[in-house]
Amino acid sequence: MQEIGLVGGDEEANKRRKKSIRVYPKRRVRRALFLSGMLFSLGASVFALAPEIGTEERMDAPSERISDIRKELCIIRLERGFWESFAERDTESRQSDGMAECVDLVYGEESLVSTSVTDLENEIRLLVAGTPMEAMAPHIARFDREIAALLVGIAKKESSWGQRVPLDAAGEDCFNYWGYKGAGARGVAMGHGCFGSPEEAVRMVGNRLVELVALRQTSEPENMIIWKCGSSCAGHSPESVRKWIADVDLYYQKIVKL
Repeated sequence: MQEIGLVGGDEEANKRRKKSIRVYPKRRVRRALFLSGMLFSLGASVFALAPEIGTEERMDAPSERISDIRKELCIIRLERGFWESFAERDTESRQSDGMAECVDLVYGEESLVSTSVTDLENEIRLLVAGTPMEAMAPHIARFDREIAALLVGIAKKESSWGQRVPLDAAGEDCFNYWGYKGAGARGVAMGHGCFGSPEEAVRMVGNRLVELVALRQTSEPENMIIWKCGSSCAGHSPESVRKWIADVDLYYQKIVKL
């Protein structure tokens, strides 16, 4: 350490006013500056990184939560629509533009197995050959085997695979082979849904069956009797109920066991 005197005045005055000033070698100064710089950089990095991580988490969490809430609301909406679709009153007013989006959000592609020609499609074609339902085979085959079996079995019972169907005002086929009462793209005709195409018919009815199977946790026809009776079978004879179950099950088993 060196001592440097103040400049100015006489020597005695300078001595009286003299102060000790520490002067460090250049190497020590450089080392101190380097360490200070490192500490500053580290602190700045931590400060910058922490808000970034926090912001990312805050941004992602609400987004995921909003998606979950939307899905939960759609499930409630679809369940309500499902049960109302069996009511005897007009169903056209219950449809909305958001229903298809809810179906896509809740079920997505979970129930679909393929968009190409499959063994299941060929099996369905052979079973329904020569009937209007043959044109629906590729669309039915996109669902899993149990849902496809219900589509085939219920259609056989309700319309003989499209040979007894509701027609629109112009006498055109509504493609409703299942006795489904929910409105289609062409509204309601003869008390039943009138669809715009075979593909729409299979998709809408198939998704309804997916909902019902999920609610009942089984696809066995005996647990699908709501399709015939609605909310209660009190107005149907026990024999007609047993016959519906047996007839649907006959073709259900042919698809499931193939």
